[in-house]
Amino acid sequence: MRLYHNTMSLNVYRNYSKSLSNQSNVIGKLSSGYKVNSAGEDPNALAKSELLRIQIRGLQMAQRNVQDGISMLQAVDSSLENIGTSLNRIRELTVQAGGLVNPEDKKTAQNEINVMLSHINTVAKTTEFNGVKLIGNDRIIDNTKPEYLSTVSGANTGEKIEIPTYNLIPENIADKNGNKLSGINVTTEDGVTEALGVLDATIDMVVSIRSKYGAIQNRMDSTYLIANENSDMLEKAESSLRDADIAEEMMYFARNNILIEAGNAMIAQTNRMPQDILGVLQRLK
Repeated sequence: MRLYHNTMSLNVYRNYSKSLSNQSNVIGKLSSGYKVNSAGEDPNALAKSELLRIQIRGLQMAQRNVQDGISMLQAVDSSLENIGTSLNRIRELTVQAGGLVNPEDKKTAQNEINVMLSHINTVAKTTEFNGVKLIGNDRIIDNTKPEYLSTVSGANTGEKIEIPTYNLIPENIADKNGNKLSGINVTTEDGVTEALGVLDATIDMVVSIRSKYGAIQNRMDSTYLIANENSDMLEKAESSLRDADIAEEMMYFARNNILIEAGNAMIAQTNRMPQDILGVLQRLK
């Protein structure tokens, strides 16, 4: 028996303090849902988890970019369909004018053609998505040399999709002979032949542009699905590194509770032992 140092009580208290510390960590994990709440708990897992989180957020933002790109292409596709319908109507009027003899009838057809050309001009200039004009880029003079916009499609450097822009106003469209769409005039002798030539070239160009945008949209759809799948897989990997297993932590919580209660009981028991010294001293009287 020792009066100054109750070794048994000190040993019990050491284990009791350890159980309290462990219980505090378990409660922290249960309350936060994470098994790694600080770098000191698992530096390697925390570093990997943070890198995965950066990758996940990048993929999520890339998905938003791709969604915006898809919406933009859908809007442009609707405008190109409208332009195509107008061109088909102009071609019908041009063919009709070729069979007209009365000059007044030709003027009537020309008036409607002018209205259709004005409509095409308006559609090309006003079609935009968040300030971006894909078919009304006034910097383009030659539609065979489009400018390109880039949209980020992934979380890593270099992952992007390029979207061409054009200028489809009638004044900027011409056939191989230099006849402009805006210059169609079916009231003249050779006007119908020239008009058919530039109309056929324009229709082919519009169809080609629309098919390019359709292909890019399909690519964006595929890219979105891939990014979504990659994001899900990375979230699963990040979860295995960072998230707490609640069932396992509850098991530790129950175990530490038992150890803490046992420690309390043992501390009380070992603290009574020095009193035995008093009993010995009392018998000496």
